[in-house]
Amino acid sequence: MTLVFDRLRKEYGQVVAIDDVTASFAPGLIHGVIGPNGAGKSTLINMTAGSYTVSSGSIVLDGKRLDRLKKYQIANSGVARTYQNIRLFDQMTTLENLEVCFYPTDVGGTWKEVLWPPYASSRRDRRREKCMEILRFFDLQGHADAEAGSLPYGRQRMLEIARALVCNPRVLLLDEPAAGLNHHETAELTARLAAQRSPDRITIIVEHDMDLVMALCDNIIVMHHGKLLFQGTPAEVQASTDVQLAYLGTANDIDDIRAAAQDRRAQLGIRTRRRS
Repeated sequence: MTLVFDRLRKEYGQVVAIDDVTASFAPGLIHGVIGPNGAGKSTLINMTAGSYTVSSGSIVLDGKRLDRLKKYQIANSGVARTYQNIRLFDQMTTLENLEVCFYPTDVGGTWKEVLWPPYASSRRDRRREKCMEILRFFDLQGHADAEAGSLPYGRQRMLEIARALVCNPRVLLLDEPAAGLNHHETAELTARLAAQRSPDRITIIVEHDMDLVMALCDNIIVMHHGKLLFQGTPAEVQASTDVQLAYLGTANDIDDIRAAAQDRRAQLGIRTRRRS
């Protein structure tokens, strides 16, 4: 199983947001996507998830053209995502936010639940146990019956990622998962994302937190002005003068790149801390 971008392009009138990007993503690895603001990082996530249409090129998962599918069909193909701005059902409980992911995908299952109540009860029990397993993984089991909107901001972040993982996706897309988190929460997030690594899953993270990216990712794609500027291991990215120039306009070391990324996180944190 491989996810492939082939000459991917996204245009808004005369503006080119993604400019002929070709890349492949293997399972079992955590892939990072970094770059300055406006580089096209989140656009890649949105096209893969079906939120944005593709102007030209293709997105292929295990031989299937995702760019030809509707959003719900992409989700049914095993693609799950999170958002820069948290999107939870605030008035539903933490547990219900996960349970809602388990909707019937086949008519046979639905009829069995209607005609044979014990089957429906057993199926609900299995789903609930799966949800509780994920909540325990993210240390959210104590909040299972609390309304999602009442959770602290950092816990809401964890819940959104838990919801994306509960159906065991083949492709996990995380759009700035550390935005607004403090240092302790970011360290916790890094550890939990490392622990969810699976040989059967492709994980792609768009992130400004350079410490998280360097600690977590096996492979990094650097975007700049909609183009794929560089691709390599964390060590190769750190050594790349092209990457340093893209971030800062001058060739400096990775500490300066990290500082620029942390400034971006601080700006996001100022806005999001009000929600805690």
